[in-house]
Amino acid sequence: MEKTKIKTLQDLLRESANEYGDRVFIREKNGKEIAEKTFKRLYEDSCRLAGYICSEYSDVIHTAVIGNSGYAWLVSYFGTVCGGNACVPLDAQLPCNEICDLLNRADVSVFMYDKKYESMTDEIRQKCPNVKEFISFENDLSRILEENDPVELDEVSPGALASISYTSGTTGKSKGVMLLHRNLIDNAMCQDNESTADDVVLSILPIHHIYCFTCDILCSLRYGNQLCINDSMMRIAQNLKLFRPTIIMVVPMIAETIYKQIKAVSQAHPELPLRAIAQNVFGDRLTTIYSGGAYLPPELQKAYHEMGYQMGQGYGMTECSPRITTADRFDTECAGDVGIIVNGCQVKIEEGEIMVKSPSVMAGYYKDEAETAKALTADGWLRTGDLGYVDGKKLFITGRKKNLIILSNGENVSPEEIENKFAGTDFISEILVYSEDGMITAEIFPNGDFCKEMSAEEVEKLFENKVMEINNSMISAKNIRRLRIREKEFEKTTSKKIIRNQAEKGRIIK
Repeated sequence: MEKTKIKTLQDLLRESANEYGDRVFIREKNGKEIAEKTFKRLYEDSCRLAGYICSEYSDVIHTAVIGNSGYAWLVSYFGTVCGGNACVPLDAQLPCNEICDLLNRADVSVFMYDKKYESMTDEIRQKCPNVKEFISFENDLSRILEENDPVELDEVSPGALASISYTSGTTGKSKGVMLLHRNLIDNAMCQDNESTADDVVLSILPIHHIYCFTCDILCSLRYGNQLCINDSMMRIAQNLKLFRPTIIMVVPMIAETIYKQIKAVSQAHPELPLRAIAQNVFGDRLTTIYSGGAYLPPELQKAYHEMGYQMGQGYGMTECSPRITTADRFDTECAGDVGIIVNGCQVKIEEGEIMVKSPSVMAGYYKDEAETAKALTADGWLRTGDLGYVDGKKLFITGRKKNLIILSNGENVSPEEIENKFAGTDFISEILVYSEDGMITAEIFPNGDFCKEMSAEEVEKLFENKVMEINNSMISAKNIRRLRIREKEFEKTTSKKIIRNQAEKGRIIK
């Protein structure tokens, strides 16, 4: 695909149809069958919906789309943006009251949804008077596509608003990130030779996340990948075997869970080679695993390399469409970096904070000038809020600026730096480090499978010894002085990030 022709999402969809035509783009479960749609069909159906929306609304509108990953979701999104309108992807796990809040804040006129949200529509009609039309995937969208022919689309400006994507941070109110066509296209096009048209991608992550949308969807359109849909987090193992992907994109939690399963099988059957066990889990074609969204322990990355998989991590944020770095999948040193800085992206460090300037950087937060001014400098640099440093082309993250622990002696301590030292510990499921009564405190949720045969005293001793080991590896100012153990998991956002301000705390054992 000739990159110079691609300026908008409309261009990307049209050129993928021209280049890959009747090749299968998407495969997804439909009951007991697997439904397939081509690159050409996606473009035609998107043009059908775009024509319908433009015929019904004379002004530019905002549509919201909510539901699981799949063809209907993609047509809803691309049918919106290819007609010059803006789409608001919503988190499928949000309760109705939060959905209503985002619909109002984003000035949504059309609500597109799959059938499980049907029960919410009465409340949405009541609380969101600006929503004029409700389009269900199963009935209304299907009818629109049947009754309308593809239309010739008016050209969309690269500077037009494509989406308002709400952040899912661990503190504060979500913000509507305004991403223009040129932002998303720059991020999808910033690297080359990441895959080939022979690659099969299994899309595992929630589609409303920009990491999934850019790296799974847009990049698959660019490279001509076949995109397969994982219909449930509970069925990842089955879908890996069913679709036999060559590439997957995960968050570290998924990678760690699968690796623990492989290790458990290996311990039960030591006569089996680890590679054979892994192939039984991942299928016989998987070669590459990209990780993002959180810290990937170097030990875990190395373990996957030893099983024969190219694995690396990237780093980004919704405000950057999202990629700031990309995984260097051929680097087997696992040095703890978060990848190499992508082409066209500038990174500098100011007072320890990572600053980014790139054509991928957002236009600002929707109707929130104050937060936009906090995030973007006058000359276009994005304040990421992350702390880190650059070594050559590689970027290293040391923590979040807003999470810094300021000790009484003025020492700044990054809790993430300490938390990462516990990564890969078998008997720890989750950990949170924070300041309490002037002391650095570690709160731990044990791995129940590992500790189930142990007494409470044995578990406590295990954790105390681990904390002592970690303390001995750091300067005394960073030493953990208080240890808490939880009886239940930490509260999390819908994207499975631990909320740092927990309502309940575990019991003190040290």
